[in-house]
Amino acid sequence: MSALHSMHLENKAIMGVYNGKEIPISYSPVDLAYKAVRENVLLVDYSHMSIVSVVGDDAWSLVNHLASADISIIRDEQGIYTLLLNEDGSVWGDAYMLCTAEGYYILSESLSSGEVIERLKCILENREDLDIQEIPEINALEAQEWGAILLEGPYAWELLSEIYGFDIIGLPYHEYMNTDDGLMTFRCGRHGEFSYLVVGEQQKLVGVWKQLVDKGDKYQLKIAGLDYQQIVRIENPCWDASIYQNYTRNPLELQMQWAIQYDKESFIGKSAVEAFSRSGIERKLVGIMPVAGCSDIAADSKVLVDGVQVGVIVKGGYSPARQSYIALALIDSPYAWSDIAGFTLRTSAGDVAATTHNLPFIYNFSMWVNPTEHSYIDPSKPKCALSGIKV
Repeated sequence: MSALHSMHLENKAIMGVYNGKEIPISYSPVDLAYKAVRENVLLVDYSHMSIVSVVGDDAWSLVNHLASADISIIRDEQGIYTLLLNEDGSVWGDAYMLCTAEGYYILSESLSSGEVIERLKCILENREDLDIQEIPEINALEAQEWGAILLEGPYAWELLSEIYGFDIIGLPYHEYMNTDDGLMTFRCGRHGEFSYLVVGEQQKLVGVWKQLVDKGDKYQLKIAGLDYQQIVRIENPCWDASIYQNYTRNPLELQMQWAIQYDKESFIGKSAVEAFSRSGIERKLVGIMPVAGCSDIAADSKVLVDGVQVGVIVKGGYSPARQSYIALALIDSPYAWSDIAGFTLRTSAGDVAATTHNLPFIYNFSMWVNPTEHSYIDPSKPKCALSGIKV
């Protein structure tokens, strides 16, 4: 049993299995967790994330062929988000690639280490085509008791700086720093807020977790399981197999082509996604929301125009930020534009008039917070750019 897992059991967390690992699914009530991630700070165990190291002179050639993004643009202590595609161009999963002096770390919350390593070994079967002379050393770091914790929210940077100093405040997006306690702190984010992933040995992560909890009261820190993602991943969509796998894995339909570097020489699925791009797609993922009251928007609900089905709901839920039900829908391309009225949602409670909406659904509060100017705890500083503005 890992150090983090033991701590969660002592704290009476509700556990569940995600990406093949038992982690907290629920800690705080989900409404309090949502409020924290959108307004304050949220702490989450992210040890479901697989961590694979690829070390060696030819590590770049190997991981670059795996990734849809161009890994050549990152240097030591930088990272990049990438899709991982199948040969048919469908989304297999996604990952962060972190560059080190010796090679790369592959961090994925959607694929196990075993799956990632097996795919890397398949690539190595044709290593001559990639000019790989020396086979890189590949390891699953969970076997060495590695894990990850995530600190997320508009003031995550301020709380974390109490442990790691002001270097946290200046840490650019998709860069990481090696800390004196032997951990890595990577600034990332999938839900539109300031977000820091702390990665390394679990025993050390327990120490950081306890420090964050001890210092977190003045920030109204909440601890959560992964249940808080149910709504934030509708408001700020990102790849999540549990949401999309029954509807589409086409990256263009998901409007995730921004994560594909088409002019790379080669990567798994390149020919297929190039064909998608040339031929066009029949439907796209868009946001949609009712124009009047609505009691629910369930997955598989039909989206109609003049009584004819033009789409289907992928996932819906109530957004406290919008004070409305919202949903992600796959809609036929001729109708898949934002801010268009005239749609009807066929729900279990009856037909509801709706309009499409651009994604993300919200303008995240973190966009109003500047770490060099604002503070949650310092009364001499405003909390955000909106402070003092009368609405």
